[in-house]
Amino acid sequence: MRSDFLKVVVAAAGALVLAGCAHNVGSGAPTTAGAVAPANSAATAGLAGEGINGQNLNANGPIGGGSSGLSAAELAALPQNLRVHFAFNSGAMDAQAQQIATQNAQFMVAHPHVQVRLEGNTDDRGTQEYNLALGEQRAETVKQFLQSQGVSAARISTVSFGKDNPLCTTNDSACWARNRRVDFVYSGGYNG
Repeated sequence: MRSDFLKVVVAAAGALVLAGCAHNVGSGAPTTAGAVAPANSAATAGLAGEGINGQNLNANGPIGGGSSGLSAAELAALPQNLRVHFAFNSGAMDAQAQQIATQNAQFMVAHPHVQVRLEGNTDDRGTQEYNLALGEQRAETVKQFLQSQGVSAARISTVSFGKDNPLCTTNDSACWARNRRVDFVYSGGYNG
């Protein structure tokens, strides 16, 4: 009798947990990263970044790490742009993002002792869970693109900060667009 009661309690608890997981955590689930096709989009127009001379390599964002352990030659050869931007609610790279990622891939191929951490970020709209998933999807999309350009997966790591690593905090579309990005954070010493 007690065993039957315990089974009912466990089943009820399981149903409550599943019901709690079933709610919509955003305005649409992130799509899985697939083939990256060029697209003409304004997502990255004007957001190509300030270039290496205008970027603080020690702080891509408030949480994000900085590029470290690079030789003077590697620092000098870093690509002009160390971040790609994304359209709202999207993990797809447009043509400009692909161009920036290609430059970063070429840098990595030319410097085999460099590794990269791809930091996925979102704007502050949506739930924490949704934004963490979308940030990870964006980082994974860039990782797949780098791999397609000949960079070993062993040299690439990803992390999602979701909405917790903003470049700006103004509540407007220009700021939101700046925050929807993946940052390239380089480090030296890869010996794989």
